[in-house]
Amino acid sequence: MSEAIMYVSFEKDTGKILSISNEKDETANVLEVPLSEVLGLVEGKESFSSYSVEYNAKTKSLDLINKFEHTLDHFSVNDFIYEMPEEAIDDPDIVLIQDIPNTCWKIKMGNDLKKNLKAKGVRLNQAMLFSVTEKGDPNVLYKTLSVHFGTVVSDNYYIVPFSMPFETTDQPISVYTSRRFDTYKLERIYE
Repeated sequence: MSEAIMYVSFEKDTGKILSISNEKDETANVLEVPLSEVLGLVEGKESFSSYSVEYNAKTKSLDLINKFEHTLDHFSVNDFIYEMPEEAIDDPDIVLIQDIPNTCWKIKMGNDLKKNLKAKGVRLNQAMLFSVTEKGDPNVLYKTLSVHFGTVVSDNYYIVPFSMPFETTDQPISVYTSRRFDTYKLERIYE
């Protein structure tokens, strides 16, 4: 006999849990989970505010997570200090462009990722950090770019104006980030 399925209703923008039911509400954002995952919530032993529904970029699915339990098992050290490649990738999840003629950094999201996020109710209030460093050396920091992920999703891109002299040159750089998505690309436009 299979385990009972429960439906977790949540706010699309925040991931806040609104209700848990054994009947699916077709008008709400819902996540199907086995009863065993939400038994403590259903029985009132745990608080709804301790949990949220978040997008898992590795599995490209929604997960019910305990806000106070941090699991690092699906991350490796290379995911925490990930150097963005410059080689061509078909439809990367995240593209960071150093646009020298327009004196700005542009952050864009790939088409497949955008479709996937819009198809699911996804928590969007997270920041992405990019560390611009000496080529191949994450210990020599030139600049940090902070980007609100929700803005990238809603506006299709995010722009950060240049503020330092090195940004307007072809000086070799690397960009490091915490790898939350599958594919990244660094692109540099010189003219």
